[in-house]
Amino acid sequence: MKLKYLKTLILILISTGLRAQNIVGEVEYRYRIFYDKIYSNLPNITQQEKDRIQLTWSNPDGYSTRMKLQFWPEKSLYTFGEPYQVQSYSWQVEDYFIENNFEDQTYLKYMDQMGKTYIVRDSLNTPKWRVMNEIRDILGHMCMKAVSEDSIKGQKITAWFASDIPVPMGPEEQFGLPGLILAYDINDGMLIVEAEKITFGEPEEIITLPKKLKGREVSGTKYQDIVREFIQTSNKSKQAWMWGIRY
Repeated sequence: MKLKYLKTLILILISTGLRAQNIVGEVEYRYRIFYDKIYSNLPNITQQEKDRIQLTWSNPDGYSTRMKLQFWPEKSLYTFGEPYQVQSYSWQVEDYFIENNFEDQTYLKYMDQMGKTYIVRDSLNTPKWRVMNEIRDILGHMCMKAVSEDSIKGQKITAWFASDIPVPMGPEEQFGLPGLILAYDINDGMLIVEAEKITFGEPEEIITLPKKLKGREVSGTKYQDIVREFIQTSNKSKQAWMWGIRY
């Protein structure tokens, strides 16, 4: 009986140790966007335009770039990663950076959007997630499914988080689950972001921002108002808003 309890204790200690090791690290994500799917679902476009889009933008693998997330128990840093050898597209913006600080519950976003550079600072507002009864293996980590939505962009979000990496971080603007988000998609595959590599331990080179940030500084609420107005104006003029805003 004592041997049984000892084995159980050892398993608990091993599990606790592994979890403790998984709270600092770096993740490389593949960010894939499918413009043909997005365009085909835009309002007020004709069937002729849809057909033209299919011929011009159809790509079964999507258009890819690599992103990088660094995480600690108290914060995360996110920006572009090393480019692929063959660039899928050439209009990647230079400035795109997100820092989430979970100690003081604030964030900083520094990004080129809608033809301008914005510096957005505000309090963290955790997305409303519903955890579902589905699991999926990603890079050897058993991940649970969670769903949410972005009412401003009209997006349904499906995320997969790894509870054995017990930090509430994730790529892009996704966070707030009881484990690192290793993958998510928008509107059933219009955008897919998936982890390609995870390295645990202190990152060799910490993501840094320029000492002087140049751009229009706004609150999170003000930035949401700007995005909402931009989308509404684009829809009225039958323009695709995702050319100005990250999808």
